[in-house]
Amino acid sequence: MTTKKLSDLIQEEVKNQSETVSETIVSPTVPDNRTRMTKAQLDELITQLNRALQQEKQQVDTLQNQVNTLEGEIKDERELSSRLQNELQAAENYQSQFNEQKKLVEKLYAQLQQKEELAGELAEKNEIIASLQAKLQEDSPPLSSTDSSQELVVQETALTRQAKELQPFAAPILTSKPLTNDDIGWFD
Repeated sequence: MTTKKLSDLIQEEVKNQSETVSETIVSPTVPDNRTRMTKAQLDELITQLNRALQQEKQQVDTLQNQVNTLEGEIKDERELSSRLQNELQAAENYQSQFNEQKKLVEKLYAQLQQKEELAGELAEKNEIIASLQAKLQEDSPPLSSTDSSQELVVQETALTRQAKELQPFAAPILTSKPLTNDDIGWFD
């Protein structure tokens, strides 16, 4: 649909209206120039011309009202167009923000899945640790909690002291070098 200028629309409307008015108005009968008009004929001609003038004024007023109405509608349409453009821009901004938020949610969801997997693995390992601790407690005699730490310290110091006492009698640390005849003490 092509847009027309306001002046073009008005000219078309005036042309259409003038064609209809000219069809409806009976043109006054003007006698030939050769004959003179009587007073009654002149009065009739004046009356017809006044009616035609009144109709033209009414038509001009109607057209002016239509022009004012059309101008108001054009103004409203421009305001609506401007408002819709602003709303479209806002919608595009919201769409871009939505896309950013969507990407962030997807990233957070992936991280959540990783953490859930790690939590599952941790739960399995905790179950293994719990079962090993249960087996350990079944195999070892129960110790009282206050005496156990003291007993461990006493046992550790006793073992350390015993190791120090037996150290001079310990076998020498073997090295990886081969023994020679001199080391063994053989003679040829």
